[in-house]
Amino acid sequence: MGQRVERLHGRYARLFWAVHSVWALVTGVAVLILAHNRYGFLKWVVLFLGLTWASTLFFSRFAETSSSKAFRFAQGFVSYLTRVMYQETLFFLIPFYFYSTTFPSWNNAYVVLLAALAILSCFDMLFDRLMREKPWFALAFFLVVTFSALQFFVPLLLSIHITHGALIAAVVSLLAAVPLAFTWSQLKRPRVLARLGLAVVLLLAGVKALRFAIPPVPLRLTRVRFSAQIDPKTLRIPAEIEKTVAASQLAGGRLYATATIFAPSRLPVALKFRFLHDDKTVRWSRTVSLVAHDKGFRVWDVYRNRRGIIEPGRYVVEIWTDDSQLVGRSSIVVTP
Repeated sequence: MGQRVERLHGRYARLFWAVHSVWALVTGVAVLILAHNRYGFLKWVVLFLGLTWASTLFFSRFAETSSSKAFRFAQGFVSYLTRVMYQETLFFLIPFYFYSTTFPSWNNAYVVLLAALAILSCFDMLFDRLMREKPWFALAFFLVVTFSALQFFVPLLLSIHITHGALIAAVVSLLAAVPLAFTWSQLKRPRVLARLGLAVVLLLAGVKALRFAIPPVPLRLTRVRFSAQIDPKTLRIPAEIEKTVAASQLAGGRLYATATIFAPSRLPVALKFRFLHDDKTVRWSRTVSLVAHDKGFRVWDVYRNRRGIIEPGRYVVEIWTDDSQLVGRSSIVVTP
């Protein structure tokens, strides 16, 4: 009986995993679709990641001390669940990062990275081999997935600035990866501790320096409205300008921009505007600090030309965080 099972496994194993990879991709796409605006599921994703981390740590520490078939089976089953959890987590996160991404911009690369890792996780045989044979890959994969989930979750949980949330997510992700990479006896060595301290410093510096390449989750620009006038108290616009406007219609040489930004909960944010005329920066606004909420909030700024008339050309308005993350952009053409 055992030999027959082994022959069937040898003959159909590749076919089984190929079919399973297709199924994994299909379920991943289903998760991607179902994740639309379902922020309440995020805490469960983080919880499952924690359970995955704990089970991975347990079996990696005790795998060599037990030769039991039941233990080996449990280890293989947990390994399979770990792959599934990584896969579903990535597909869950992609829509939210996509909503916060501005195309084209530097933060496109992060969404592409998440999508590439999600697709890679669907190819079971390749992904499993990389996770087993390449410890650096398994560790890097864990860091990216955990950081991406925590960077999204921590600001919502603690109601803190997304910059601070990203730094906390980076430190927690690294500390969680340490037990997976080192044994307790190795952690007692001064050289290892010094390397870990250096790794924390480099990680924080890297996250800070590369903020421009990370989408500002969970913030999302929903709309930018242009106008020649605005009521600063109510932010009411008498007449919205469409994509094209004559310079003579912009009274006093002023172009107003009002941005509507969505956040799923109360978050402190600091934003500023950038105006560009024919790809040349003509104005940076002051930074505005406020508290975002789930009904969306509006911020505005105005570009004034010193000569009292808006020159013809293409004007682009960008909204940035105070930590150099691009929230979104919109454009308008001014004709003579």
